[in-house]
Amino acid sequence: MPLQAVGPICSPALAVKSARKPDRSVRGPVRACDGLAIMQRRRHTGVTVRYLLLTILLSISCTVMAEEEDWGDASTAFDAPQSSQAKDDDPWEDINRKIFAFNEALDKYALKPAAKGYRKATPGWFDDTVTRFFENLRDFRSSLNSVLQWRWGHAGHNFGRFAVNSTLGIAGLFDVASKVDLEKHNTDLGLTFARWGIPEGNYLVLPFWGPSTVRDAAAIFPEDYMRPRHYIQHDLTRYSVTALYVVDLRADLLDLERNIVGDRYTFLRNAYLQRRRFESGDAPSLRFPDIEQRDSEPEDEGW
Repeated sequence: MPLQAVGPICSPALAVKSARKPDRSVRGPVRACDGLAIMQRRRHTGVTVRYLLLTILLSISCTVMAEEEDWGDASTAFDAPQSSQAKDDDPWEDINRKIFAFNEALDKYALKPAAKGYRKATPGWFDDTVTRFFENLRDFRSSLNSVLQWRWGHAGHNFGRFAVNSTLGIAGLFDVASKVDLEKHNTDLGLTFARWGIPEGNYLVLPFWGPSTVRDAAAIFPEDYMRPRHYIQHDLTRYSVTALYVVDLRADLLDLERNIVGDRYTFLRNAYLQRRRFESGDAPSLRFPDIEQRDSEPEDEGW
């Protein structure tokens, strides 16, 4: 009988490689915790785009499918730290919950219906192609942040991926870089700030945005200048591209949403904080049986 999730555990050895396409072959307490990575990557321009982007936060989900014979009481190891740290992590919980409820309502009545319609109207190959296009743009942003973090190897891989997929992969429609073993090292300006030693700050939920921290919120607008979308001069084109990204992403996460258990606000908050701390190197070491830690940095989704 599967254990109920008491909090997501975000580890590259346990999480799927893409927030969009869960890897059902992965065993352990996490099958798809990377869905929440989307939260850190949404950038927008103008009220119309903000309205669309806001509602993604509901799509975030982590799936815990541990088997008792393999994991025993593993879930209890994450219960106590989360409850003891909740007040310290979230002193603004009252107002955060109000904003969260507002965001949920917008998702229910705006983006989720659009995502369902998009899924019905488009074939799977089209969805995969759109996903690869936006992942290619994220590689460009990650390469810039890798330079700011003084991680030259990661910067080389990320820029190499962007160059290869933008040319041989026809603007990122095909992932040629992965076939020649150019690794992804996705990152963002919030993690760059963490690398520079800037404190995380309190957890907060932003209207038209979703889960964040003070540090990540401070990175939102500066990072917009790292995104190719920012330099599209034609407003309608820029908004259309952003809307396609949002709806495509929300459609990919429809199946993951049902796996949120317990209080949605608490689950999402714990998932966000654990993931960001893991990515920034602030998370405690976690040990699991028969799990090989292959990568020092989990993948990070967003454009």
